[in-house]
Amino acid sequence: MFATEFLGLNPWLAVLAVAIVLVGSATQASIGVGLGLLAAPTLTLIDPGFIPGAIAICVIPLTVGMTIRERHHVDRQIFRAVLGRVVGIFAGAWILTVAGQTFIAVVIGLSVMFAVVASAAGVRFAPSRRNLMIAGTAAGFTGTVAGIGGPPMALTYQHSDPRTLRASLAAFNTVGSAFIIPSLAIAGVLGRRELQLGLMLIPGVLAGLWLGRIGIARLPTEKVRPIVLVVCASSALVLLVRQLA
Repeated sequence: MFATEFLGLNPWLAVLAVAIVLVGSATQASIGVGLGLLAAPTLTLIDPGFIPGAIAICVIPLTVGMTIRERHHVDRQIFRAVLGRVVGIFAGAWILTVAGQTFIAVVIGLSVMFAVVASAAGVRFAPSRRNLMIAGTAAGFTGTVAGIGGPPMALTYQHSDPRTLRASLAAFNTVGSAFIIPSLAIAGVLGRRELQLGLMLIPGVLAGLWLGRIGIARLPTEKVRPIVLVVCASSALVLLVRQLA
């Protein structure tokens, strides 16, 4: 009833949205990325208001919880990437006001797919100072424009210890939220309804964060990198299909 009266959603669709976010959050809590892959394309079909504003709101408790849980494994260099993300966020918000989102999203999807193929072929993206700045800027841009900001940073940390990957990406996203939410509001894509939709999704996020502990305990360390590559490639593919269909 709440969803129907206040958010303009069918109650069953609201439940489905929360369930999608739960699965995505559990995946991200286990390997470091995943919420954007599952949530961005599917929630858009339910209601365009979910992307990118509502996702930006609901992801906050997930990244904060992951950062606190694995705070001892955060790479201290990650804050260099945060500086790059600030540039990417505002660049993305500006681009949204002057360019076609479909063209931008297609370019992003192709770029991520190229990076995945290069990585699978043996090219390494080490978390150096330069690469972190580049990846941070790319993540800020892609997250703002397409709602999928995980792949650039995940590819950079794919060869790191899985705990470092999860913790560092979580810290990166936590700090970045302080910039992306105001920028989305300024761009006019985050208003009262988007805030309400984001708050509605938070129970699913919290449940996913809790379930992620099971994934961490049962997922072999050597399997994390292949899964990260699959998730990143899937993100790019879904983004391309969504824009070109």
